Amino acid sequence: MKFFFDLIPAVLFFVFYFVFDIYAATKALMIFGTLQVIWEYFKHGKVSKMALITFLLVIPFGAITLFLHDDFFIKLKFSIFYWVLAIVMLVSNYFYKKNLIHLMMHKQIAAANSVWNTMNLAWVGFFVLIGLLNLLFIFRFPQYWIYFKFPGVPIAMMIFMLALFGLLNKQVTFIEPHEADELKNKPKDQPKNKAKD
Repeated sequence: MKFFFDLIPAVLFFVFYFVFDIYAATKALMIFGTLQVIWEYFKHGKVSKMALITFLLVIPFGAITLFLHDDFFIKLKFSIFYWVLAIVMLVSNYFYKKNLIHLMMHKQIAAANSVWNTMNLAWVGFFVLIGLLNLLFIFRFPQYWIYFKFPGVPIAMMIFMLALFGLLNKQVTFIEPHEADELKNKPKDQPKNKAKD
């Protein structure tokens, strides 16, 4: 469900791009990004890393785009977003011992730490590649850039995710929803009473 929720900014940008232009799409993205941060804060008491990174990038890059009337900056923001995400995943995993892929998917998948690290590095590489491909479309194929952004990248993500799970299929165990509930509600073993002397 969260995957589809994260697609809303891309869909919104796509619709406004074709109905109006890229500058109207930029304004819509800035407004949605701001509302998303406010909504998450008041509903959950905190803002997700994805929403926060999006907000901190879309506001300045969107403002520069509108001020200079140059769409290069909002397009460049797309690359920087994925590179920042890749850096956050690396730093979080190797300096703070928090694997973001594990945090997001440990309720659905059981795997060894080495497998989680492999998945984390695979996603880092994927995000770096997406950022580089975005630059390629900006400079070499600008007429197709919007299609690369949406639906190109979401489709590529789904294919990459399926391919990754296919490669690691024998090293991961998918947890059924009822199994997750049982593990969550399972009482801890009570300490045995010591025999009296």
